[in-house]
Amino acid sequence: MLELVKEQGFLLTRSSVMRNAPEESGVYGLYSHNRWVYIGHRSNIRKALLEYLSGQMPYVLQWQPSYFVFEPLPYRERIARHKELVARHHPVCNRKTQTLPSYS
Repeated sequence: MLELVKEQGFLLTRSSVMRNAPEESGVYGLYSHNRWVYIGHRSNIRKALLEYLSGQMPYVLQWQPSYFVFEPLPYRERIARHKELVARHHPVCNRKTQTLPSYS
């Protein structure tokens, strides 16, 4: 389960993402200072996190997330889990991206 606990998260750096994030489908969360910044879902968790670090979504990075967590899940399960986690945690950047298309 995706939880906002620093001891369970990983630093949001390129080397940490390469070392810890899987190249698998699932949900992931970015957070800092006990605040959810963004919760997303992708077919490749590692690729999604590297895109954030490369500045492809600057409105997320402006909140300066420090950590990431993830939960590998197949497509159908990740969609439902993503909706559940966003509804539970209310990440600040998910409010801005609700009308944007989901990435595959």
